[in-house]
Order: sequence, then structure tokens, then C-alpha cells
Amino acid sequence: MSKSRDSKGSAIIVVLLILSVMVIVSTNITVKYNSEFLRTANFVNGIQAKWYGVGSEELAARVLHQDFEDNHNTVNLSGYWASPERSFEVDGGTIRGYLQDDYACLNLNSLGNSLYTSRDENEKKINLVRDVLYRLMVYLQIPADNAEEVADSITDMIDTDSNTLPFGAEDQYYRGLPYPFLIPNAFISDVSEIRAVKGMSASIYRRISPYLCALNTNELKINVNTMTKFRSPLLAALFVDDNMTVEDALEIIEQREMNGWTSTSQFLNLDQVKGRITSKNKAFFNSILMVNSGYFSGVTKVEYNNTTVIYKSFYKRKNRYVELYKREYGGLE
Repeated sequence: MSKSRDSKGSAIIVVLLILSVMVIVSTNITVKYNSEFLRTANFVNGIQAKWYGVGSEELAARVLHQDFEDNHNTVNLSGYWASPERSFEVDGGTIRGYLQDDYACLNLNSLGNSLYTSRDENEKKINLVRDVLYRLMVYLQIPADNAEEVADSITDMIDTDSNTLPFGAEDQYYRGLPYPFLIPNAFISDVSEIRAVKGMSASIYRRISPYLCALNTNELKINVNTMTKFRSPLLAALFVDDNMTVEDALEIIEQREMNGWTSTSQFLNLDQVKGRITSKNKAFFNSILMVNSGYFSGVTKVEYNNTTVIYKSFYKRKNRYVELYKREYGGLE
């Protein structure tokens, strides 16, 4: 009788062990299946969101083309492209986005262009774009000493020579850091690259980055028709041989008509401007000021089935059309 009870007890234990193994195996299979299902769903949602974003790029290109057809002589804030952020409902989600003129920012890659130089009273060569960058930082309430160091360091990072500016740094400085690296001495592809330069801090970067861009050209072009009130510090900084204040620049922008100025000469003949034209900045203005634009960028945010895709698209104008030349994925600064 005792042996029979032992056998029954052993059988129950075996059955329970088998049942436990089956539960564990089935649980693992279910978890793995759910993980694969979610992974596949996220992948599909990501692909769909991406193609919605590609569609928005095509829409942006068509909007720019239409504006160029309507007015091919100037680009101004009355165009469709200058509308505030738009939102479009699509199946399963939403697309939000806006366009901006990249001729309304300071192109850092122009720091290496020898055309934008002048001479002081001692015949010393002056990088005018570097001076604009320095003045911009001062107008943004960055201490002059910090502004000098950052302006020289960014210039040393981008110009093609290995000569160190008074407050700047070349490769020898960066080689001595705990995590050494070499600077490009060439074009940068994104403004965020300047975070690594000598003297830069998170606070300074947050203040100046909205006014900067890194176009795939060493030309500096500023469209006076698309300078907004927010960008008045940049407009004031362009007057490198004058004491124009941010308030003066703001007044100029506020008096501009919605359709803007029809020519740069019309802008330069304004009462608030013509008295500030000097021998130092006249040639500089003639080479950089525009009432048209050749580069644009757009930010797109696609939300689709709990998946979010954000990227920035860069357009280059060719006559009355534009072509996409770069796309960056990721968050917004």
C-alpha cells in the first residue's frame, strides 16, 4: 500500500514538472512572438511614416516651385513657403512641417572664403564673416572675451590654413585634450559640429545656433526680404564697420512691406542704411546682400500609429525648381 502511494506521489510530481516545463516553454514562445510582432509593427510603421515624410518633401518642393513661378525676381515672406507650421491629417496619423530660408542665417562655411576679407588701418587682413559672427554673439549678450574665443575657434575649424588666430585653436590644441581629435579645416556638414570647438559651452551654443547654418557652399548670401524680427541681431551684426544696434535693425525690418524690397539698392538707399555704408562694408554688402534666395530647409514631423519620425530636409534652388541635396534624421535643437 505504501509503495502504491509513493508511485502515485511520484507520478503527480512528474506531471507537475512536465506541466511547469510546458508553461515555461509556452510563455517564452508567447513573449517571443509578441516581441517579433511588435518589432515588425514598429518597422512597418516606421517605413510608412518615412514615406509620408518623403511625400511632404515633394509637397514642399512643389510649394517652392509655385512661389518661384509666381515671383521669380524676389523671395519674400508673402510666399506660400513662408507660412507658419502646417498640419495635415493622414490615415493613421499627422504630418507637421514648415520651411525656412537659409539665406536668412549666417553660413559658417563662408568663414573660409578669402573673398570676404578687408584690411584695417595697419593693412592687417580682417575676416569680415568672423567679425559678423563675433558681433552677433555680443548682440546676443555673450561676454566679449567668450565671443572672441568662440569666433576665432570656429574660424580656425573651417578655414583651410593651419595658422592659429589670436584666441582660436588648431589641431595641436585638440590633440592635447583627454579625448583628442582633429578639426576638418574644411566645410562642416552641420552646425552642431561647432559644439566641439575651444570656448564653446551649452549656453553659448543654444543662443547662437538658431542664427547659423552650414550650407554646401562657401558663399555668404543674406536675403534682406526674409530677415524676421527674431533675426534682427544678425542684420545688425552685418554692419561690421558701424555701430548699428539691434533696435536699429528691428526698426528697418518693421518698416519693410510684406512683399519686401525689389532690389538690394532699394534696401541700401534706406535712410537708416545709406548713412552707414563705409569703404569697409560697401563691397561686402554688394557681394552678400540679396532679395532672392537659393537655399531652403524644412522640418517635418510625422506621427503615425504611435511612431514618430522627425527629420530636416535641405533644398537647393535651380532656376524655378529645387532639388533635395541632404536629409538629416533625428530630434530638433
